[in-house]
Amino acid sequence: MLPDIGTLALGFYHIDYGEQEVTTVFQQEGTGEMFTANDFALALSYSRRLTHWFAFGATAKYVSSQIWHSSANALAVDLGVQINTAFFSMTGERENGMSIGMSIANYGTRMRYGGVDLVNPIDILPGEEGNFEDTPGQFRLDQWELPLIFRLGVSLQPIVAERSRVIVSADALHPNNNSESVNLGAEYQYKIPGTGTFYLRGGYKALFMTESVYGLTLGGGVELRMMRNVAITVDYAYRDIDILGQTHSYSFGVMF
Repeated sequence: MLPDIGTLALGFYHIDYGEQEVTTVFQQEGTGEMFTANDFALALSYSRRLTHWFAFGATAKYVSSQIWHSSANALAVDLGVQINTAFFSMTGERENGMSIGMSIANYGTRMRYGGVDLVNPIDILPGEEGNFEDTPGQFRLDQWELPLIFRLGVSLQPIVAERSRVIVSADALHPNNNSESVNLGAEYQYKIPGTGTFYLRGGYKALFMTESVYGLTLGGGVELRMMRNVAITVDYAYRDIDILGQTHSYSFGVMF
């Protein structure tokens, strides 16, 4: 956090799908080779609270997906605003009342895979002699858009105490590549004097989505305050995602 300027954040997200066996049309049991696949995104975020009740933020990110020797890349931005109101406030203050937020995510360029894996020998005129048989050629794959998502969310704080706080939230999503859905979540905060804050979280993702593969999510985290207003954050989440099975997510951060 930079006084009179705003808040800056740098993020790195990575998914590794592990090694898988290479197969072909003629060697469907495997060639003996292994390939890997992974996705990552590098993001730079900026946010600022213009008044005590209105804040906005933006994130610029570079997205990359790689399968063996082929890759696809894109640039995108996220934009969002948040408004604090005094509605349903247990203390009568805006900061403890209902918050309304709106965002648009992944507005950017399209992705297209390219690489040496797409280069194959091609006989342009099979069955005709005298042509260049098995000429090296490259398949040109279609482009696709990043999942553009418009989101509208609301949160309430039914319990606000000196050390404890409960936040309940819901958001509705309108994506360009799936059906509309609703997410629900809750978080319990407990401040440990002189140490930091402990969190317990739970939620349910993709309510009302057609053929949803999501469901209940559970997790928690801790924010440890250090000297000179530096904090270390550690978060964990568990969820069961249909064909991916039971997944575990971890995040580590440093706040200034």
